[in-house]
Formats: sequence, structure tokens, C-alpha cells
Amino acid sequence: MNSQLTIVMVRHAEPVDFEGKHGVVHRSGPESEWNDRPLSVRGLRDATEMAETLCAEKPIAIYSSPYRRARQTIEPLATLAGLSIVTIDDLRERLLSPNLSDDYREHARRAWEDFDYALEGGESSREAQRRVMQVLDELRNRHPKGIVVLASHGNLIALALNAITRHVGHDFQAAMPVPAVYRLRFADGAWQAEGPGLD
Repeated sequence: MNSQLTIVMVRHAEPVDFEGKHGVVHRSGPESEWNDRPLSVRGLRDATEMAETLCAEKPIAIYSSPYRRARQTIEPLATLAGLSIVTIDDLRERLLSPNLSDDYREHARRAWEDFDYALEGGESSREAQRRVMQVLDELRNRHPKGIVVLASHGNLIALALNAITRHVGHDFQAAMPVPAVYRLRFADGAWQAEGPGLD
């Protein structure tokens, strides 16, 4: 077992999209419907391939967002590793608004520029960042050493990485692959991170 704790943050694999006329993706309607999307065929294949790599690291615990695409991403790993998936509600994606419209990208960019910006009923970047960092600190206390895997979402993971290394912002999040794997280690009183776009 590793002598220190490594938290492996996994951004979910590719989900299905809601497509409108001419194949244009529309993100409108209740946020709950958007968050309930399953993985695509490609996403399921990528999750299976990733599971083999992560299983070789011998994780001791697996946690997931409650949203289906995150849980499906980590299910093949849980099966291979013989571990149960523990749901942590605070690993859910950042809530930009309860009802999104096609201009959500503009609001998402503004939320990176102003960490206190929030739409009605939504969550600011600062609020979302605070809750994900609390999860990391709680798991650091729960698991002093070993490999712990978390399945979550692009915006929330990017906000966690921003708290660790401040050059992470909107453009970084927009360029994050699906799935994506980031490794976090706590040393000398601070988190350190590595992964796509950070190296």
C-alpha cells in the first residue's frame, strides 16, 4: 500500500448529448434532466479501458458523484477491484442554474471571471470550490494513505484544481478531455496535482 494518500479525481467519460435540429446540441430545460444523462457507447468503452489501468494501482476506496454519468464511469473499476462505490453528494457537478438555456456557456465563463457570480438558484464558483475542497479534506482525514478514486465532473474538478494551482480557469476546463484523470497528493501542508493540462 502507498505510504501516502493519493486521490485520483476522474472526470466522467463521454455522456450522450441532447441533440436538436441539424444535430445542434441544446442545453435547455431542467438541470436535473441534463445531469441524468448516461454514458455514450464510446464513454462506456473508455470507462472499461480506464478501469484496467486504475485497478492496477490497487485503490482502497471508490467514491462518486450521485449523477449517472460519473457513477457509470467508475462502475467497471469497482467491479474489477471488488470495491463498493460510496456516493458523496458534494461531488455533484457545480449547479450553474436550476434551469439552463443555450447561453449557459456565457454564464459559465463569467462565473470563472467572477467567483462570486451566481444565477438565481445557482451556485457560485466560490461555493462549489469550497464544498469540493471540504470533500478532499474529509477524505484525507479518513484515508491517511493509499489510492482513493473519486468520480466527478469537469467544472467541479477544475475548481478543485484552481484551488491548488491558480492558473486553472475557464479555458483549462473547456480543454479537459473525457474521461480525464488527475492525481492529488497532500505534502508539506498543501495539495499538489498532476494530470492533463497541468504538466
